[in-house]
Amino acid sequence: TPSPRRARAPRGATRAAMSPSTSYVPQGPIERARVAVTGANRGIGLELCEALLARENVVEAGCRRASDALRALERSSDGRLIVSEGVDVGDDAAIDAWARAMTTRGRRLDVVVNNAGVVGTNGYDAWDLETTTAEEMMYVFKINCVGPTLVVRALLRHGLIGADANAPSLVGNVTSKVGSVEDNGSGRGYSYRASKSALNIVTKSMSIDLASRGVHFALLHPGWVKTDMTESRGLIDAEESARGLIRVLQGEFGDCERFWFDYKGDKIPW
Repeated sequence: TPSPRRARAPRGATRAAMSPSTSYVPQGPIERARVAVTGANRGIGLELCEALLARENVVEAGCRRASDALRALERSSDGRLIVSEGVDVGDDAAIDAWARAMTTRGRRLDVVVNNAGVVGTNGYDAWDLETTTAEEMMYVFKINCVGPTLVVRALLRHGLIGADANAPSLVGNVTSKVGSVEDNGSGRGYSYRASKSALNIVTKSMSIDLASRGVHFALLHPGWVKTDMTESRGLIDAEESARGLIRVLQGEFGDCERFWFDYKGDKIPW
């Protein structure tokens, strides 16, 4: 994993990235806002970046290593997509370096999407109880639960969210329906399920603790998406999922801070 000290300097940053929005309201339209997305190099993250750019947002895209597709999107974005490499959500120092760099381009973030995540160390190879190990569980938990928690902490520390209760932000944590206790009717997936259940309760606690600071939270279920992470086993494509997740964040299906919705607006039980 690239060290944050070796991370490439973002290219294409312009005055657009330096201009904080003054009108964003959580669950309102995400337009002409400043948005940060983790895991932006492919799949859902890449599609989120493209959809958000189409709405005239400035997008801070964090990833471990930029894909050709993300770089192409950056070149065509007129400076509104700022790509930062070396952003490993399993590395506290890398997260802090990204947050610190973002402060040089703007005072605050309107929306944050914690999208980076893993199924396992090697896809679905350790999906059954017999193949589950302590190392597997700890790795998946670190990326899927600890990572988003430390991203939020770093953004708070650097004043990118929570600095002014009158300038609220919305954090969307990409979880999964398989983290629902009530919905679990098929078993297996020990590491992944546990990590997403943990992220759900962490998100709930943060929503309570940071409410007075103007930081709002939503849980996002992207659906079973055909991506490299799922080994293309999904039922929908990443573009459809990204469009739906933005609709959830915009409150189009109901109050996404009180209820957990999937990408098509169906409520998910805890």
